[in-house]
Amino acid sequence: MGKIILDDIFNAIKIIQKDLPKNKLRKELLKKLNFGDKFLLPIKIKQNIPPYNQSSMDGIGVKKKKKKYKIKGSTKLNIYKKINLTEDECLVVKTGSLIPDDIKYIIPIERLFKYKKEFHVLEYNFEKDFIRKKGHIFKKGQLINPKNKELSLKDFIALKSINNIQVKVFPKISFKIISTGSEFDRNHFIYPTNAEYIDHFIKQNNHIVKKCIHLKDDQNKIMKEIKKYDCDITIVIGGTGKSKDDINFDKFNLKINGLDLKPGRPFKYLYEKSKIVLFFPGNPTSSFVLTNILLKSIFNYYKGQTYLTHKKININDIDYDFSKLKRKSFLFADIVNKNIKIFSNQESSNFSNIINSNYLIYYDKTSNLRMFYIDD
Repeated sequence: MGKIILDDIFNAIKIIQKDLPKNKLRKELLKKLNFGDKFLLPIKIKQNIPPYNQSSMDGIGVKKKKKKYKIKGSTKLNIYKKINLTEDECLVVKTGSLIPDDIKYIIPIERLFKYKKEFHVLEYNFEKDFIRKKGHIFKKGQLINPKNKELSLKDFIALKSINNIQVKVFPKISFKIISTGSEFDRNHFIYPTNAEYIDHFIKQNNHIVKKCIHLKDDQNKIMKEIKKYDCDITIVIGGTGKSKDDINFDKFNLKINGLDLKPGRPFKYLYEKSKIVLFFPGNPTSSFVLTNILLKSIFNYYKGQTYLTHKKININDIDYDFSKLKRKSFLFADIVNKNIKIFSNQESSNFSNIINSNYLIYYDKTSNLRMFYIDD
């Protein structure tokens, strides 16, 4: 069994990131992706979209104001046809059909009367042209999201509407979640929601949960499920303590055998057969911190971000007694209108901290604090 006990979660994250599956981009058509899929930004538009002018009304396309027009032909919705018109001729058009550049007006069908092979204009003042100009959505050479921000749903749908646009997609990680504990039967006063929270967290960040199960404290069953190695990362929740019902870690060659951290001390890390196993404490607050810091760092790694976004603040700017902290610690806090309130009760069993906090503040025994926003 490994004997490495770290006192800094971010050093642990660096070790784990080195063992992650390669962050290899793949090419994919945007129309095949779903909102939330992570792809390389910015995107450069290669041509005006649409590439041609379009009719925005059923009717006829003409070059000049006249009272009547001979029918020369018709336009298509999917094929651009260059047709030379005289000033006395027209093309029959439908909404969205592709029209030549020399058409200056679309006369709505409601303003026309057809007689044999001619259209007569009943009443139309030509103030509106009813033409969608080419490039009215995207311009050739335009960069979409040049600052690499998260795309909104409307921006994603607008981009996805461009047929055959190709992007470089970040890979997805596959997870298996195993929660443990014989005490969680139907009569227990608490339901084991750690696994459910992590399951939603992973899916919300656009990765894959292949399996999410709960097992009683049966070492043979737990070990058998861990040793299947049927995904990239297995998360085991609970059983990291030293009681007789907990996992026997002498059977593993651990890379990390604990974090000297509050909360989350009994975290373990195993790397075997090119697969990752993360052992999370069963304590909800410890599991919550590891999910929002460690898992989020893994997800950011696949987006090309080395560190978690955070704010820095000096320890003297916060009204809190840090001298009582013996270890590096994540502290639950609530920040409203720039007023920072670190909760007085930071006991790892205090589940209400999860509910009431919107920031985790990291104290690393220096005068510089790091503030991490909880955005789930």
